[in-house]
Amino acid sequence: MKHRIGGAAAVAVVAVLLLSSCGGQQPRSGSGGSESWGTAPQQPPRTTTTPPSPSVASSSPAKPQPSETFTPEQLEAANTVIEYFRISDEVSSSLDADPQPLKDITMGQTQELDMKEIEEYRQHGQVQTGTTIVRITGASETRKDDDMEVITVQTCTDTSKADIVDSETGKSIFEPGKRSMRLTWNIDVVKTGEGWKIGDSTNEDALGCPA
Repeated sequence: MKHRIGGAAAVAVVAVLLLSSCGGQQPRSGSGGSESWGTAPQQPPRTTTTPPSPSVASSSPAKPQPSETFTPEQLEAANTVIEYFRISDEVSSSLDADPQPLKDITMGQTQELDMKEIEEYRQHGQVQTGTTIVRITGASETRKDDDMEVITVQTCTDTSKADIVDSETGKSIFEPGKRSMRLTWNIDVVKTGEGWKIGDSTNEDALGCPA
């Protein structure tokens, strides 16, 4: 599985919401190249967030904007994903950043893996540089899971301008061509008594993200 890398240098968070639909894709597991959230941290993450640009007249219909297609709860779930990547970047950009905000916005295995990843990077003096572009591409309808509301948010990440480096030498920890630059995600966002949190996820390699 490709992990959304937990390291990041002070990253400008830009969340690009390109919502082609809000139909109900469910997380994919077991399909070719698809993996569950968080095993091998081979993937620099995170976020650049730019609101969708105004519609421009063209021969093809303009893509629907979040306010036009998402329910209030779907918007909350999508914003939680954006905030998650933003916090991940902040925590990973410095060896001294407080990891508590990242712990607060996650739960279950995702929380465990993120905390482990941060600890491992810090033990080796590694931080993230650059930015990850995150595009929200859709969201499922709300469903019940263990008496909690869950929305699966479809996301595409582009980390071609991000990296994990040695904080002293600035050298990348990755071999050239050995990490996935773009991933599509199905991220479960769970409504708890403490607010929306990032739960389980699956991802797979992508040729590119929506423009």
